[in-house]
Amino acid sequence: MQGVPRYGLRTRADYDLLQGLALQGEVRPQGVTRLKQHWQGLLSGRFVYMRDRVLADGESPDGPMPDYRVLEIEDEDAGTVERVQFQRTESPDAEIFRLGYSVAEVEQAITDLESV
Repeated sequence: MQGVPRYGLRTRADYDLLQGLALQGEVRPQGVTRLKQHWQGLLSGRFVYMRDRVLADGESPDGPMPDYRVLEIEDEDAGTVERVQFQRTESPDAEIFRLGYSVAEVEQAITDLESV
């Protein structure tokens, strides 16, 4: 095998096949790096921001980024601006879970690739 595609890892079988090949030394170093990026994408892609509440003027968010994010939303009709707090949460519909992986399994896959 020459490498890992930029796109196209759609199934658990795709990930498992490439992981096995990489651990056997059948994937070039650039491909191993790309595979790690795919695994890392599964980890980071499991989070979404959900609207939490409107903040009062001058009110601080409930915590720091990346757990909390504040956006100013302008209502052009009313001429007002609301400061809305969004909270980062783990989505049960994320790709990592759709593929049937746990967070620990993906973290272990990344760790295993670091020894290649």
